[in-house]
Amino acid sequence: MGKTVGVFRENEVKRLSRGDREKLKRQAIKQLQTSREIRALMKSNPKPFATIPEANKILRKKLTPVLKRMPKS
Repeated sequence: MGKTVGVFRENEVKRLSRGDREKLKRQAIKQLQTSREIRALMKSNPKPFATIPEANKILRKKLTPVLKRMPKS
């Protein structure tokens, strides 16, 4: 998750197992597809998604509760 999507730093997700990282990644992809806020930013800003700091902040805000609920491995 740290390197794959870029929402969280590697040290924030190092406690997660491989399966938990995949779950978090799937949740991030789901948010990218369903969040109106993120889609509006992506539509208005033609840059690659990883370089849009506002989109990263929104996605991080939505995924932080998911990360906190995951068990420590």
